[in-house]
Parts: sequence; C-alpha cells; structure tokens
Amino acid sequence: MRDLYQGFHETRKNLDVEKVITTSVTDFLPSIKKRLAFVKVKKRKFDDTIDFVEVLNAGDSALPESTSVSNDIAALQYTGGTTGKSKGAMLTHKNIITEVEMVCKWVKLREKNDTALLVLPLFHIFGFIGQMIMMRSGCKVVLLPSFEEKQVLKTIEKSKITIFPGVTTMFTKLIDHPNMKKSELSSLRISFAAAMALPEAVVKQFVEKSKSPLVELYGLSETTGAVTFNPIHDMNLAKVGSIGVPLPMCDVAIVNSENHEEFCAVNEIGEIAVKGPIVMKGYWNNKEETSNMIKNGWLLTGDIGKMDEEGYFYIIDRKKDMIKVAGFNVYPRDVEDVLYENENVLEAAAVGMKNKDLSEYIKAFVVFKKGKTASEEELIEFCRTKLTGYKVPKEIEFRKELPKSLIGKILRKSLKNS
Repeated sequence: MRDLYQGFHETRKNLDVEKVITTSVTDFLPSIKKRLAFVKVKKRKFDDTIDFVEVLNAGDSALPESTSVSNDIAALQYTGGTTGKSKGAMLTHKNIITEVEMVCKWVKLREKNDTALLVLPLFHIFGFIGQMIMMRSGCKVVLLPSFEEKQVLKTIEKSKITIFPGVTTMFTKLIDHPNMKKSELSSLRISFAAAMALPEAVVKQFVEKSKSPLVELYGLSETTGAVTFNPIHDMNLAKVGSIGVPLPMCDVAIVNSENHEEFCAVNEIGEIAVKGPIVMKGYWNNKEETSNMIKNGWLLTGDIGKMDEEGYFYIIDRKKDMIKVAGFNVYPRDVEDVLYENENVLEAAAVGMKNKDLSEYIKAFVVFKKGKTASEEELIEFCRTKLTGYKVPKEIEFRKELPKSLIGKILRKSLKNS
C-alpha cells in the first residue's frame, strides 16, 4: 500500500530488493470511486517504486510456468524486536503450508458454523498465519482494523463470533469494559491467546464473564507461528497456565540454558527448543544470528520454560528479562502474575533496575482498572503475602497506560529505559 511505504522504506535498506510495487485501495474500486471521499486524496508517487496498475496493464496475460519449490522463501517475517533489533525470518512455502495444515487439523474450524474475528495486525505472525488458517478452513472471517473494546464486543454480538484470537492485553481490556457484563457473548466457542504471557487470573476472569473458554498457545515468527497448543477437542484436557502440548510434526524440548546440549528432566527449568518443518530457514542476511539461534537442528527460542509429567509445557519468561536479586534469579512473570491477581490491577509489568552499586532490584509498573485504585504500600504488601521476600518489588509506579508493541505486547524494555 502506498500509504504504508514510507514506514517500509527504512527496512528496505537492509534487503536485497530490486523492485517495490505499490498500490492503493482505490485502484480496485473503479465503479464507486466517485462516491467515496477518500479517493479524492492526491495519489502518492515514490521515485523508487513501480505502480501496480501500470504493471498489470503492461504485463502478459499468459501465466508463466511455476518454478517454485517447497524450500523457496515465501515470506520474510520480521520479528517484533522487543528485546533487540528486528530480524527477517526466512519462511519457506513448506513452513507456511505445514503450519496452516497442522493448526487447521488441531483447531477444527467449521466451514459453515464458525465465524472468526480477526483484530490482530496481519504483519504479525499471529495475524498473518491466523488469516491463512481461517481461509484454508473456509470459515467466515470478520476483520477489524484495530482493537477497540466497545467495537469488539459489539462485533462479537452482532456477527455471532465463535472464534476470537488475541493477546493478553486485549482480554484484560475486555474484562474491564462496562459493556462486557451486558454484551451477548453466547456465540463464542473459544478464544485463543498468544504472543505474550497469559496470567491465570486473566483466564479466570475472562471465562467467568464471557462464559466461554480461553486457551493459550505458543509460537514465534521463527517457527511460522504455533508449535504448542492446548487441547481443545476436550476442554477438560486443557491446562490453565500451560502453553499446551506440541502440535503434530513439532518436536519441543527443554534444554540446558547454558550449554544447550543437555535435555532437562521433567519439571526442570531450562530453555525451550523447537525442531520440525515449521522452523525458519534462517535470518535474512544474518548468518551469525542464525547460527546462534539454530544449533544441531534445534531452534533456541530464548524463552525459559519447563515440561510436566504429562508432556504439557509452561513458559516462565524471556531469558533476557531475568532479574538478578541478591544472587537469586527472578523472572518478571512471577511478580506480574501476582499483581494480576489483585482486584484493582488491569495491567502489570516488572523489570530489573540498577542500584547505585549496580546490583538489581525489582520495579513494577501498574495500570488500574476503571474506578479502582490502591497505594504502593498496599500492593507491595499484597505481593509480600504471595511471594518469597527477594521477589517482592521494591518500587511500584502507577501509569495510565503501559507502552505496547503494535500487537499489544507490553514492552518491558521501554519501561526499563524510561
């Protein structure tokens, strides 16, 4: 899209892209152009791009024979860059087809009976693969340009939405919205959460208010999306707090987070590693990062987790976000999950901050629910009743909102640097 090209221009500098083709919505609405106000906006032109309509008019109508193979690169899926510089994950046709087919069989979307609501940005792997899964299954899809609580609740009710994928911050905002109680949400069959940690308290509140299940899955840009998923064919098998079990064709393991060579025992904490036909080909023009990420065929996710006796996996936190307090390892999620249990808290984040002697202490950031409040001392005392002493935040700062990525993921790095 021409209107989006300016934002892509910087990324283009890092790519071996020969040509960029731009277009506009108005190029495909010739019959109603005169009735739409936005088509009066002056057409934007960039010197280093080619106009899509001009290409169509100049091209040959005969289709060339396809020479693509399964291992050809189909997409460069850029990572979120929340913990560092964004990198282009090279996803092949095989990666994408395998992921879509795998999830379709797991979720079993119903062509005639399911209507999915997609508010996730389509440039994010969750939205990108999500819309492909919905198209592959043939179910109806309702697209909204962005997440706005009132509009989402209205759409679920009006369009009889049965499937709703989202991220934790979306569900917390829905829970806190006054229309949640009076909205008719009986059509919802199931909701999925991914892309960031899902506290058990959020699951409990959403299920209680929506009267429908909310399950967690896990995946990355580098794995073309989901690699673990909670069982949904029998909700009694889904485990709250777990990211589920490996999808068919995916090998998932917990490995020693230091040497990456030893597999961890059941319930032993280590780094989550993934293997299978959904793992990316590598990072675009970045052999060093690729070799750091993929070792002996296993993709090292950078996420710390564990596996229980029944093969269910649990994500604890990002390896890079770990806080060292008085010689002890503290994962921010331990603190955040407790804060989410407080009836006044809408959103929470914890980060490690430096003392004058360069040792670390825990600082939490909190957003209150509408009409709710609490003092710093009250929340610290609340944490003290549920956490080991060294995990209790030393300081809590209240914010009207927390910085988030375009998909809605809370940016701890921004809070730490603020």
